[in-house]
Amino acid sequence: MTYRGADRQDVGADVVKESSGIPTFDTLIEGGLEIGDNVVWLADRSAMTAPMVEAFTAVPGNGLRRHVCLSDPEGCAHPDGLEVVHAMSGAGKLEESHLEELLADPAIGEGDRVVVAGLDDLMNAWGAEATLAFYRRTCPRLFDRGALALWVGGLDLVGPGVVSGIARIAQCVFELRGDRLRVLKAEGRSRRLQGVVASFGLEDGVPTVSREHTVGRLGEGLRRIRVERGLTQAQLSDIASVTPAAISQAETGRRGLSLDTLVPMCESLGIGLDDLLGTGRPAGPFLARHDRQGGSGGTSSMFDDPQLGPRVQLVELGAGQSSAPLSSSTGSELLLVAHGLVLVDLGDSTPVLRAGDGLLVNDRAVLGWTNLQPSPARFFRVSVE
Repeated sequence: MTYRGADRQDVGADVVKESSGIPTFDTLIEGGLEIGDNVVWLADRSAMTAPMVEAFTAVPGNGLRRHVCLSDPEGCAHPDGLEVVHAMSGAGKLEESHLEELLADPAIGEGDRVVVAGLDDLMNAWGAEATLAFYRRTCPRLFDRGALALWVGGLDLVGPGVVSGIARIAQCVFELRGDRLRVLKAEGRSRRLQGVVASFGLEDGVPTVSREHTVGRLGEGLRRIRVERGLTQAQLSDIASVTPAAISQAETGRRGLSLDTLVPMCESLGIGLDDLLGTGRPAGPFLARHDRQGGSGGTSSMFDDPQLGPRVQLVELGAGQSSAPLSSSTGSELLLVAHGLVLVDLGDSTPVLRAGDGLLVNDRAVLGWTNLQPSPARFFRVSVE
């Protein structure tokens, strides 16, 4: 189990990382993709998405490699070694129900790679509202299956409203404008990665990502501070004594702002440059995911660093199974049951908890627990030293 914060601390067993097919990009996003990631690539040139798809699907492995093509099958080409499924019906239409069936296929499982191309076709066929609603339904399903899904689309056609809606659901969203790659979202990675802008190019047809541009971190900081203060771009431009267009371009990483602009602006807002660039912000929030590849059963440490606050463990019990805590606690303990019927051994009492119940223990140690049902049980143990 791993959590990640601004300082990239890891606790417990490492979450398995999968390659995107582009080593330099894997380095940028701190080791690669995680099982279940839905990755959205939005480019201003359609020719740039093809190398990304080819690299993503060429990663060695025994899992499924499925390309769900949303374009007219007449004349479209795809990389070799893919299972290509054309979603467009014989009548030349994209039916929501048919496409949803393709992405809900039980054959798609953990570690399988699925390409959905492209979001532009969905926008043209259904419009923004229906496209966003479809993504909200299908992305969580692929995530829950543990598949690695690559969604591609054009920046101009998809539009900022849909991009914003997609970014609320997807695990990773990347924007490619010319030779600049911008991280719009990278869930589970360190906070400093959000908003980063890096150089992007092709070397002999192979995508490469190189140095980070600080302007991306500045843009993310401007956007964050503005949202936290409830300011519009026009209001922030008045404070900074620049044009609203300058603030807009800075927030999207397309240009920077001089120190002569930034220092007075920070003074007016009552913040430091380190707050704006993210270097002076506290660590967190931290995200922990259950390691699906570790199998069920036993106890897994999710957050196990007492310096960060409570320790958290995920406990899974098979039918009728009993176990004890990995370590005793000298402080308070909180048990929160997600599934099952769990008997808790406190020595002189044995309360039984149902799904949705919680138990707070302050004056003694929890000795163990037993699953009373013939189906698996799952609960969280939170302890404070």
